[in-house]
Amino acid sequence: MGRILEVLDREWEELATSPKARRALIRWASICPALAGFRSLEEVVASRRDPARSEPTQRALAVLAAEDDVAARTLLKAVTPGLVTIAARFGNDDEAAIEEVMALAWERIRTYPCHRSGTVAANVLLDVRKRYRRHRTIETPESVYLDSDLVDNKPSVEEEVLGRLFITDLVESQYRGLMTKPVLATILRTRLGGEALAEVANEQHVSVRLLRHRRWRAEVRLASSRSLHEAEPVPR
Repeated sequence: MGRILEVLDREWEELATSPKARRALIRWASICPALAGFRSLEEVVASRRDPARSEPTQRALAVLAAEDDVAARTLLKAVTPGLVTIAARFGNDDEAAIEEVMALAWERIRTYPCHRSGTVAANVLLDVRKRYRRHRTIETPESVYLDSDLVDNKPSVEEEVLGRLFITDLVESQYRGLMTKPVLATILRTRLGGEALAEVANEQHVSVRLLRHRRWRAEVRLASSRSLHEAEPVPR
């Protein structure tokens, strides 16, 4: 799982500080009030933690995404934590799970029906999960359910359930010695919290490259551990 995420993270870091990103922010501010006032793409992504701005911002990105590569990529970055969780929970036996999930999400974002009710992030996750599970011919567990008529600006049932399960996996892996507490904190802050890897690296006084590698190694160990655990026979 870690390899494609590492590539996407590198790509995002380059895009987020590029002239292309600055031009996009200026362009968006002139045509979308919900996207005005942001100073960087990182700020746009971080707005998903702000109940007052998350949905208007993501809906504006969804409207632009069909023809605007930067808007589509920014929206993909915002929903990546949920996509990682979907791949981890439902693709344990599929080495290409994260690639498939990311591809489905990109296609959904570029063709998002802007008239659709409900929060954009929740709808993208729902559609990706449905299509991935249909592709894998796996029944949807009753514990993960999402009503199509969601209330704006509230976390979806799916986002809450997936988030809790993913956090539980990470904490248990730390107890099993698969990662250190600092690496666990890094994954939680950057994957789920949406914080920039550069900010966390600066706090830990290490390079972004080193921190990214530590996170990648921990995610690979976690994915391998989960695959082995799923393959173990159930005691009778």
